[in-house]
Amino acid sequence: MSAPSPGKALLSIQNAIMSYGGQPVLDGVSLTIHEGDRIGLIGRNGSGKSTLLRILGGLMEPDAGLVTRSQGLRAALLPQECDLDLSKSVQETLREATAEIRAMADDYHDVLERMGTVSGACWEHAELQSQADALQHALHIHGVWDLDQEIKKISISLDLPGPDRILNTLSGGELRRVHLASRIIQHPDLLMLDEPTNHIDTRSVEWIEEFLESYEGSCVLVTHDRYFLDRVVNRIVEIEFTNLLSFPGSYERFLDYKSVLEDTRARTEANRLGMIRRELEWYRRGPKARGTKQKARINRFLDVRDQAPPARHREFLFEIPQPQPLGKVVLEAKKLTHGFEDRILFRDFNLLIQKDMRVGILGPNGSGKTTLLRVLMGVEEPRRGKLIHGETVEFLYVDQTHEEVAPHKTVLEFISDGARWLEVNNRRIYVPAYLERFLFDKDAVDAPIGNLSGGERNRLYLVKRLLQGGNFLVFDEPTND
Repeated sequence: MSAPSPGKALLSIQNAIMSYGGQPVLDGVSLTIHEGDRIGLIGRNGSGKSTLLRILGGLMEPDAGLVTRSQGLRAALLPQECDLDLSKSVQETLREATAEIRAMADDYHDVLERMGTVSGACWEHAELQSQADALQHALHIHGVWDLDQEIKKISISLDLPGPDRILNTLSGGELRRVHLASRIIQHPDLLMLDEPTNHIDTRSVEWIEEFLESYEGSCVLVTHDRYFLDRVVNRIVEIEFTNLLSFPGSYERFLDYKSVLEDTRARTEANRLGMIRRELEWYRRGPKARGTKQKARINRFLDVRDQAPPARHREFLFEIPQPQPLGKVVLEAKKLTHGFEDRILFRDFNLLIQKDMRVGILGPNGSGKTTLLRVLMGVEEPRRGKLIHGETVEFLYVDQTHEEVAPHKTVLEFISDGARWLEVNNRRIYVPAYLERFLFDKDAVDAPIGNLSGGERNRLYLVKRLLQGGNFLVFDEPTND
């Protein structure tokens, strides 16, 4: 069965080049997005996925290359970092998000009023009728006639906080859902979502999947959730070593294709190395390059020898400096009760944690998971109850929020205030070498943080937290980003 022909081209980039501080992220990449595309954009952290999305969304221009958008294209981008005005309410945010299509409705009514003032037989009436028909069609596509009902429906489906809640009072998951709703409600022709499932509970993820399956526009999704990809996308685009690899079909089919591709690369490299060994033995015997065939053989050997081997990914090493051992008592919570104002998050909560235990905390967004962590660590005082910590307990807390850093500050200044050596748990650590285990180059330590991609900044934040050491790990959404 042949694949369906692609629809109209909505947006394309040709030969785009993008670098950060001289480090190439995209090197001559090209991509065209068509009507009906559901593209899963994948790649390792720091490979340039968020950068490519920002170029597609018009928030960033490439260093070189051409970006072409179809006339009248409406696109919406959900970035990893929240760009909403946190002083506004949920209701104000959603109304602002729909301002453009509400204005379209105003234009439609204005055209109808003008039509009523001109003669039905004149050319001006025909032109206004054409404008009205075009606007009516666009309003139907974007669902303007039922917009308030649509906002209510999405608010219920995504379990948004109350319409009067101010954004700066929301939890990370609640804020992410409002952010997502503000993009979805725009009904754009092209919807671009950067890690849409971050900070979102399972029920909301299921709703997003159902929404995207029936969405009439095109989508580009950046996510590390392979199951989400398999259920939603019809095309995979991978960024690897500054280039793009595009493959039609599901993520599972892409993995099969990639496995075959990597096996082929490995066999090709093995054949190249085998030829080099054979020809090197012959070359060392000192043949004189007098004949044409001998000269050609020597030149062929030198060409093969000078070919670069296929690029390989470095392995990520997760390392925490060795902490002091835990004692017999680790943590015990007795009848903890806590909440905010009239809302109780948990009541009479009991927990006993002993050495080597692994505890997972589950619950919908806004249910109080992060608050419970903070209470258990003693960061917040519970309303009632008793909390016991072991004498040797040292919490290593990796939370959802990322520290704001001036972009001109260097990696080393952020990690260790510029010091190349750190003393952690009576152990001396060479910071550049430690960073290498987290896939940073040694020369990157003196680069400004503004030159790093979003994924690299997230990884850098993790490094800083882990360097603090500890024997009781507390991770709040550790697999995000």
